[in-house]
Amino acid sequence: MNKRKVLAWCVGGLVCIGLLFSLYSFVESLGPSAVTEEPLEINLGEIPRGTLRVFDYAGRPVAVYRSSEQYVKELIANNKLTNGPFYKEGTVPPFFIYYLQSTYRGCYLYESKEYVGFKSNVPLQGLFDPCHMGFWDYSGRFIREVNSSKEANLENLESIKDYYWKDDNTLRLRSKPRNDHWIYTQRW
Repeated sequence: MNKRKVLAWCVGGLVCIGLLFSLYSFVESLGPSAVTEEPLEINLGEIPRGTLRVFDYAGRPVAVYRSSEQYVKELIANNKLTNGPFYKEGTVPPFFIYYLQSTYRGCYLYESKEYVGFKSNVPLQGLFDPCHMGFWDYSGRFIREVNSSKEANLENLESIKDYYWKDDNTLRLRSKPRNDHWIYTQRW
């Protein structure tokens, strides 16, 4: 074997090894990231009634609001200002869980403890978008004409759709969010 053939084999071998390492890194990058691997567990028993808690889930802020008796009355009183769902006594879930981002442009929402609405006889409490001035109640319903024009009619907040009960008080969000319909199971 002459020097040229030996050199060609060495270069060819090094190219093959380099391609294998590159291919391995590429295939490994296609797998799920560590962010989506860990499911989020939320103990609802640790969230006082009438309180909003924020968690990080798959790189997005998730809000959990646990309803209080007073807030249930406010939700029902403000039905006419929303896109629905329209609640009646006895139909309000004990908690709401949704992404804490505006449905308009995905801006992070901030809690507003009290806003006296001009079309509401009860104070509005909920979340507002400082970027585009939208307002949502704690159930995730968009409230029309609060900080926005009459024409603005944004979508309700995106509720978390895929979770299951780990035990009587603990929700577990699945590790890979799906686009199924929101699952609500009365447990309390």
